Amino acid sequence: MSEYCNVNFKRERVRAGLRWFGPSDPVEIRNIYQTPGITNVVSALHEIPAGEEWPEEAIIDRKIAIEYHPHKQEPAALKGSERLNWYRKHGRLTGLVWDVAESLVFTEEIKSGTPEREKQIEAYCASLRNLGRHGVNKVVGNFMLVADWTRTGEVRLPDDSLALEYIHDAFVAFDCFILKRHSRLESFVDDNSYTWEEIRSARNYYEQFLAEDEEQRERLTRMISAGLPGAQQEFSLSDFRAAVERYRDMTIDKLRENIAYFLDCVTPAAREAGVRLCCHSDDPAFSPFMGTPRAVGTIEGYKFLLDHDCGVGLCTGSLMPNEENRDIVAVIYELSEYGRQKGLSPNDIFPHIHLRPIETDGKNFRESHHAYHREELAKIVHALVDIGWQGVFRPDHAPACDHGFGKPGYDIIGRGYGAQLLLGLFEMGEIIKATRPNNVDAIIKACNGDPALREEAMAAAVKTKREQIQQLIAHIKIPFVYNQHGDIKLPQYAESDT
Repeated sequence: MSEYCNVNFKRERVRAGLRWFGPSDPVEIRNIYQTPGITNVVSALHEIPAGEEWPEEAIIDRKIAIEYHPHKQEPAALKGSERLNWYRKHGRLTGLVWDVAESLVFTEEIKSGTPEREKQIEAYCASLRNLGRHGVNKVVGNFMLVADWTRTGEVRLPDDSLALEYIHDAFVAFDCFILKRHSRLESFVDDNSYTWEEIRSARNYYEQFLAEDEEQRERLTRMISAGLPGAQQEFSLSDFRAAVERYRDMTIDKLRENIAYFLDCVTPAAREAGVRLCCHSDDPAFSPFMGTPRAVGTIEGYKFLLDHDCGVGLCTGSLMPNEENRDIVAVIYELSEYGRQKGLSPNDIFPHIHLRPIETDGKNFRESHHAYHREELAKIVHALVDIGWQGVFRPDHAPACDHGFGKPGYDIIGRGYGAQLLLGLFEMGEIIKATRPNNVDAIIKACNGDPALREEAMAAAVKTKREQIQQLIAHIKIPFVYNQHGDIKLPQYAESDT
């Protein structure tokens, strides 16, 4: 833990964090520390090219930017540790802590297993040591091929806030008829990317919404390419094709081999540095993706990571579009038990968690406000409290309100609302958990106080509680329809447009 953290930071409690993209982020640190309940910041040095070492001086500068108010009398010549020591003596704390780095990138060379990975692994280990030295003790990466996340556009919710969405027909249309990854449609079926039914549906979508609308085609291309690594710069279709071509011969076995090699090299260095490494889930958790395999979209994928001493970067919104992960509570309990058998604590199993709801029909989905989905989030939070997890979560993607601002999915007001709801759910979960022993004692008393029944009663109480929770749906499943722009909207909202 950072030795110069603020007085409100309590390690024994669940803490809420917000992502900050650095000085270029339209959301300022001032906006974050004015958001009630937020004590942690999740950040990264995006200006450092992927594969290069994060310098200690740059890490210190980011720590100071997050954890201290700017000081007008700061000597201009101070750098690195000298500057940090000056702020420790003269600075005023913001009330925030930077202890989660997302993302220290797992590079394309690491994922593809090229010889260049050796130098990058050395740099990665050096970055872990530099981060650990300054209290950044959780690091998040991902093993997604081609793109780090995928959405197809933005959509207005019924309350007129702006959310991110994924339309499967739009994505397939982009791949088949705009990117034209293969010259023949049969090839998309041959590499198991899509079925003929999906291709026919995507062709109808393309002809109806994209074929005669260049602006819509460009909008879709910009949104999908925004998920490419290093997407701060503009990507052309040829760049996108090159990114896909890199993994043309990749198999799931080869990808897992590359993942295992990387983790086996860096996790010992992470442990030595006091850092817990974890991996974000595939977003969305569909496989294959543009003909390439994905390895971290199911329980089995996460178990593979735990086998190689890498924690679970649980992201509920990324996992839930995949029908295999419909019951997130079951995912949490199964991974918790698997990790416990390896001697891992709940925080080692889940070093960092993203909690966000989605609305889906099992293929398409859109993001939504946390408050609209209190029941499903309460169920997830209850499971995390039940296993004893006490770490840093972030509310992650949230719709943009008229009175908010930030990058798409990172509206300061929307995320702030989500954080408040989740903090309340965690507090209530802890209260419920604290009363459970009394309930079990009451059961034992009803059984004439036989001490031999205590363990049996405790197990029965826990089993019953889990069964009760799991009877609730894991996420809202609703039908989607297209509006005149090809966006997905609730039927009643579409009707109100006509």
